[in-house]
Parts: sequence; structure tokens; C-alpha cells
Amino acid sequence: MIGLVPATTPARPRCDGRRVLFELSDQGRSIACAISLDALRDLNGMRGDRAAALLECFVAARGRIEAIARDKHRTRSAGVSGTLHIWSDDIDDPPAAGAPAVALPRRHRQIA
Repeated sequence: MIGLVPATTPARPRCDGRRVLFELSDQGRSIACAISLDALRDLNGMRGDRAAALLECFVAARGRIEAIARDKHRTRSAGVSGTLHIWSDDIDDPPAAGAPAVALPRRHRQIA
């Protein structure tokens, strides 16, 4: 699914090996979204690449991930369509303080 379509039951999140694909509903529309594996790891400090573990981390942080996606969607330029991507930089600059969040430990980044 690309872009906005009338909302139905959102598809289950799935991992394609590079990102977790998911849908969210916003103002009656379904929005195709993806979070990069690096962003997901940055969000919760998780290590590893097993699809099942990545999906578990996604589910645990889904509220925060959806808040970031909604914030990006609402600030998106008019006419922009396609899958909304969440990258590590989006995790570093989270939505406003009132957005729902999951309290998960953040790993410390090492600068090479």
C-alpha cells in the first residue's frame, strides 16, 4: 500500500530484513509506515537482527513509534505521498512532550 487510503483494519507489522513495516490510522486514513532497524534499535537499545525479536521490540514501543509517525505525517508537505519512513534522526528529535511514550532504556552511542 502506498500513501493514504481509506482506513480499514491495519495490517500486522512485519519485518522485511531492513525495516519494520506497519500501518497506522490518522483522521480516518490508513498511513503506510516503516521504521528502520537502526531507528528501532536507537529507540530501545535492542541488539540483533532476528525478525521475531525486532517485532517484539516494535510492539513494546509501538505507542512512541506511532506518535513519531503521526508527528512526521502532520508536518509532511502537502502532496507528498508514499511510505512514511522513520529514521534514527527522528528518534533523536522526538515529538512534543505530550505524545505517548514507552519508557525503555536508551543505549549509549559510541563515536568512532
